[in-house]
Amino acid sequence: MNFLRCFGALALVGLFGLWPCRAEDLLEVFEQATRKDPILAREKDLFNANSAGVSVARWALGPKMQAYGGAGVASLNLSFGNVFSLATGTTAEYYTVLLTQPLLDGQSIAALRVAKSEVQAQHAMVLYQEQQLILRVVQAYLTVLQAEANRRVAAEQQELFESVWKQASAFLAVGRGDVIAASEAKARFDAAQSTLTTATNAVGIARKVLERITHGPVGKLVDVGVLKPLGPQPDQIDIWRKTAVDNQPLLHQARSLLTAAVQQIEQNRRAQWPVLSVVGSSAALGVNAVPLNIMSEAGFLTLSVPLFDGQIGARVKQAKAQARATQRYLDNTVDQVKLDTEEAFLNLESSVPQLQSSATAVESAKTSLDGTRKGYEIGTRSIVDLLTVITDYGSARRDYYVALYNHLLNRVQLKGAAGVLTVEDVRALNELLKKG
Repeated sequence: MNFLRCFGALALVGLFGLWPCRAEDLLEVFEQATRKDPILAREKDLFNANSAGVSVARWALGPKMQAYGGAGVASLNLSFGNVFSLATGTTAEYYTVLLTQPLLDGQSIAALRVAKSEVQAQHAMVLYQEQQLILRVVQAYLTVLQAEANRRVAAEQQELFESVWKQASAFLAVGRGDVIAASEAKARFDAAQSTLTTATNAVGIARKVLERITHGPVGKLVDVGVLKPLGPQPDQIDIWRKTAVDNQPLLHQARSLLTAAVQQIEQNRRAQWPVLSVVGSSAALGVNAVPLNIMSEAGFLTLSVPLFDGQIGARVKQAKAQARATQRYLDNTVDQVKLDTEEAFLNLESSVPQLQSSATAVESAKTSLDGTRKGYEIGTRSIVDLLTVITDYGSARRDYYVALYNHLLNRVQLKGAAGVLTVEDVRALNELLKKG
């Protein structure tokens, strides 16, 4: 059915230039956001760049071939035993090819380790942004649903106030009404119109925020109906805290960055190490003034020993300071992750009784509204009483929707804080919405 619907929409695009198939349920919205999210795409590009950095560092340990050549005017002085000759203003050409293979280069080995740790850190950041995208999509999606629910409540409340105001005006016209009551009903109706306008605008804003994430149009969203509240599973905060410390991508990134910083110290320190290489060369020299061509091929073991470089000590000191700063970042991140997880756990735990109590409050307000209506019809309750219970009923319904969507969001936020939020959680929530 979705395929046929999208195919038909694409046909409309070809015929009339209309927009193609719109995302409607949570999974469709998430998939659309994943394809177009610039934040996640940026982190993936940085991961690819860091992966290329590993190749760069690895090739520093590989062979290098260089070629040199030139031509120009030269003075030539040759002696062979007692035979001596001198030629000036001669032209000559030369070339040299060098093949170098490092045998021992401690600094390049350390640089390769640093590059690998940086790749691990960036991979963790990609995972973190994938989970953050899930959170942003779910929050924006639920915000739209809540805004639409508030608009429905405002529209129904406006209708109730309008019916009361018209009835009070009709009674007043035949001399049976109360001027004060009619004025109060009119004031409530006017306020309800303003509330409806605000609620309608809020829906538009919420949809714009969601479309900003998906970078595409969003159709009528699938909503949730009756929902059974569910607290943290497992219901032990220590387990969730440990899960967060073990799995939160931000912590994996911080640990990898610390490893890279420590390895950077060793890389800078190894700048004092000698470098042992094997070098092969092929060279040729040709002189035009005399019939002379010189060819040479050779192989060497070269040892490069730095005797003094004041920058080495300064770079080691700098790397140590950077490692200490990275350790502080890791310590702070651990504390923050634990706090976020504990807060998310307690929020989800609190949202269960909040949702239950708000549902009960809606039922109570509805009962009170029905009773007050009947009382008003038989003359035992006043218009002011009816207006009051209509207001209370609307407030109870708005509080219920706040509790409902907060509860769903808290479910996702707990897994996000613990670093175990996946696409499967999106699918599970999507199925929950469809069942509703």
